[in-house]
Amino acid sequence: MTTRTALRAWTLATTAALTTTLAAAQGPAPIPVSTGLPQGTYASMFKDLSEICGAAAGLALVEKPASGSDESIDRLLRNEVSAAFVQTDVLHARRTTEDLGSVRALVALHPEPVHLLALTEPLLEGGVFGLGGRKVHFNTLGDLGKRRVGAWGGALVTARLVQLQAEVDFRVTEFNGPEDAMQALRARRIDAVLAVGGAPLAWMRGLDRGVKLLSVPEPWAGKLRHVYRPATLRYSHLGTQSVATVATEAVLAVRDVRSVAAAAPLLRLRTCLQQELDQLRDTVGRHSAWAQVDATAMPHWPVFERVSGRATTAKN
Repeated sequence: MTTRTALRAWTLATTAALTTTLAAAQGPAPIPVSTGLPQGTYASMFKDLSEICGAAAGLALVEKPASGSDESIDRLLRNEVSAAFVQTDVLHARRTTEDLGSVRALVALHPEPVHLLALTEPLLEGGVFGLGGRKVHFNTLGDLGKRRVGAWGGALVTARLVQLQAEVDFRVTEFNGPEDAMQALRARRIDAVLAVGGAPLAWMRGLDRGVKLLSVPEPWAGKLRHVYRPATLRYSHLGTQSVATVATEAVLAVRDVRSVAAAAPLLRLRTCLQQELDQLRDTVGRHSAWAQVDATAMPHWPVFERVSGRATTAKN
C-alpha cells in the first residue's frame, strides 16, 4: 500500500468514526409526527407515546399539531413529517381521486366513533312570534335530511362520506374547531355537529344536558358498513347511557421510506408501542383510547414492513 493510499484510507476511517461519534453525541434524529388539534385525542395519545417510547426506544418524537387528517396526509405526501395520526375513512376517500401509494400504516390504533350532536330542546319552525309553529326533534342521523351540519378537520370528509353513503342529504358547513361549531349550534345557525375521535372526546366534558347525542341506527348504519363499523357511545354527563353509532379506524401512518436508516426508527416506534401497550393502557392519566388498541390488529390500509434488511410494503 502506498503512502498516499494509506493516508486516504486513514482519512476515510477517521471521518466515519468522527461522524458516528458526533451523531451519537447529538442524540437521535428528530421524528416529526403530525397529530391534531390541541387537547384532542391524537395530541393526548402522542404525549403518552412520546413519554413512554421516547426513552424506551431512544426516539426523539416531535409533535406537529394539525387541523385534521387531511392536513396530516398532505404533510406526509409533501415529506414534511415522518408519521401522522389519521382516520382511515379519510385515506379511503382521498384514494379515489389521488395517488396515496407513498402512505402506509405503521400500526392500527383505536376506533374513532362518529359523534352527532344536536340541542336537546326541539327546533320550532314556522308560526308567528313563537305561536303555531312546528316542533322538530332531532334524534337520529335520518332526521338530518336537508338540515345544516357543522364539522371541521377530518370530520369534514367523514360528513361528506356519511352524507353520500347513508343517503341523508344534509348540508355540510366547515368550522375551525369544536368551539366555533358549538357556538353556531347554540345560536341555531346549524342543526347538528358531526365530530370524529376516540371517545371520550376531551372537549365534550364541558357540555351539559342542553346538548344530546344522535344515534346512527339501521338502515343508515348498514349503508355505511363497508367503510365504518358499528360502535356505541356513552357520555353519562349528557344523560347518555348508550347510543348506537358507527366508527372509522385511526392509524399511525408513515411515508413509504425504503432506506434502512429511515425505516429503523419507525420500526422501533412500532415495536415499542406493541411492547408497552399494557403500560399505555394501565397507567392512570393516559388516554382511555389506548384500551381499545389491539397490538395484533391489521390496519385497514396497506401496511409498512421491512424484509431482508430493507424497507418494503405489504399489500392489504
